[in-house]
Amino acid sequence: MTTPVPTRVPVLPVVAAGVGAQLLDDLLFVFLPSFPGAAAIVAIAFTALAAKLVTRNLHGQAVPRAGLAIGAVSAALGLWISGLGLVAILVAGITVLAGVGGAVLGRPEVRPGR
Repeated sequence: MTTPVPTRVPVLPVVAAGVGAQLLDDLLFVFLPSFPGAAAIVAIAFTALAAKLVTRNLHGQAVPRAGLAIGAVSAALGLWISGLGLVAILVAGITVLAGVGGAVLGRPEVRPGR
């Protein structure tokens, strides 16, 4: 009989990664205000990178769950800072997907069917 893999997600690293990704994005926007599209792209990239770093020691279903939580924290903070415009909501949705994708990308043990 096999032991089930724990699916708990570490709360503090997840919240810190989501907040850190969004704050780095906002800091970059302060220094590059002439190109606001770069801030959205950087927020997505930082969220994916943060998800990859936080989930490196997790296994099984905890990986995509942690990625989803990181993406949701980053997206919620981004919406809180920038407002509820249409573009902001679309970027927030992509940010959530980037959190899951960053956590799962390159990990064969979390692919469906395995």
